[in-house]
Amino acid sequence: MIRLEDWKLYYYLLFGMIIESDIDFPQLVKAEKTEADIVIKSGTMPKELYDYEKECGSSLGNKISWLINTYCYLYVENGSVITYELKEKGTLSMVRNYLMGWGISMLGLQRGINAMHCSVVASDKGAILISGESGSGKSTLTNMFLDKGWKLMADDMAYVQTKDSGDVMVYPAFPHQKLCRDAALRKGYDLDELIYLGEDKDKFFVPYKGEFVLHEMPVKALIILGRHKGDEVVTEEAQGFNKFLGCVNNLFLRHILGQERYSGIPARESFRMAEGIRVFRIVRPVEGDTLQEVTQKAMTIVEDIVKDM
Repeated sequence: MIRLEDWKLYYYLLFGMIIESDIDFPQLVKAEKTEADIVIKSGTMPKELYDYEKECGSSLGNKISWLINTYCYLYVENGSVITYELKEKGTLSMVRNYLMGWGISMLGLQRGINAMHCSVVASDKGAILISGESGSGKSTLTNMFLDKGWKLMADDMAYVQTKDSGDVMVYPAFPHQKLCRDAALRKGYDLDELIYLGEDKDKFFVPYKGEFVLHEMPVKALIILGRHKGDEVVTEEAQGFNKFLGCVNNLFLRHILGQERYSGIPARESFRMAEGIRVFRIVRPVEGDTLQEVTQKAMTIVEDIVKDM
């Protein structure tokens, strides 16, 4: 275990681990124990990162990974330590977002765990992962499940790990949801009291007031939402290699990994995940409002899955 004693520290629960940090994360669940699995700390970067010729870049490795962008440096080591340093344009609010996104997903990769770009809802018997690019209806479908009594586990990213037994497990993130500015205002939130995610997305973290699952759950299915140029909502269950593609192409790090996601740890863990769950794809027309039909089809899928739980 890792301990730091030199400055004020904060302890949180995230993805089944205890995080020790020298900056606070208001959205995370506080931990009572102080024996950390992961340390997040401010520090200086290796010289080669300062010498990097471009303003932005990244590198992924089993032992060392790093990210450089307009606002900060992130340096991830041995699946246990993330060091950050602000640039002149950076703020703590920005670096918090990058740490909880890129930093934690890079760290998971070093630990042999895939970070999935998804929201997660759970019943007492299992969890459903919901993936989809912006505008696909992920938030709408997630909230539909929550309105029907399902519990929240994650809104944007989750750690998914396949055990030696073959069981695919998902670990809880934190009890907040992302809302765009208009949606937050419609729901009556005071924007000054919310956590702002940045101008690039113009979204806010909103505390989730319903029931939040704090322990790992078995994954029963992945539902992938998309859009197409057709006239109808199309539903299909993926089989064989397409199940693998559904998993690997919804990794949080998919854009940084590029073609590398089809080899090494990302591919291995995606194959193992695909073997243990069902994968469905629901695509709706680009034109028109078919979100209600999408949610109905998704609920039909899940009702069928629940019968076998």
